[in-house]
Amino acid sequence: MPVQQIDEFWRIKVDSDAWDKVLHLGMQQKFKQGERVVYPGERVTQLRYLHSGAMRMKRTSLDGNEKIIMHVERNSLFSEVPFFTGEHISSYFTCHKDAVVYSFSRDTVDDMLVTHPDIAKDIIRTLSLKVSVLCNQLASLGLDTLEQRIVKFILLRYNAAPLSSNEIISLGSLRMKDIASILGVHRATLYKALKSLEKLGLIKMLSENRLQILNIDALAANAYH
Repeated sequence: MPVQQIDEFWRIKVDSDAWDKVLHLGMQQKFKQGERVVYPGERVTQLRYLHSGAMRMKRTSLDGNEKIIMHVERNSLFSEVPFFTGEHISSYFTCHKDAVVYSFSRDTVDDMLVTHPDIAKDIIRTLSLKVSVLCNQLASLGLDTLEQRIVKFILLRYNAAPLSSNEIISLGSLRMKDIASILGVHRATLYKALKSLEKLGLIKMLSENRLQILNIDALAANAYH
């Protein structure tokens, strides 16, 4: 299937093997799905590398509304910004998929930056990717219509998974609540918008958290118009 040119605005996929050579310098930890790994208000004192699994960065407002900020996949750093700035983190990280994490002390990181230049390059690359993704998210929330945000999200899922000829996309473990949080809308509003796309003959909602793209060209045309 042809890849659709859509700017990523929530998923962090670095997939670097630069850290394999230094994993023995870190402390291994295992987390189960749903566990909180980094707490809001915490002062992050260790650099964390996600060897396997997935993490979610979230933030909750005073009235209890939750926003998924980014989804971090395996072989990538997470919570590195507050580690380097030394400030308390306002957001928090939860384990989305059972994970193995390696944590490195500040002294160990300082030594690695000198003795392993590939690690320094990987940190810069990771931070650059996250800046790009968050800029895309900010632009989409501020400039795109709800329909455009939904279409772009569907197309990103289309790009991320191998598809059969009938173009059925699995949303996996993503619930409507999760997708609504990513797109910055209420769940009921999201469902209504998806049904509108269905009535236009662009998609078809299926069981088991799946949807089918009925007209990929028409759907892609809606991403920027």
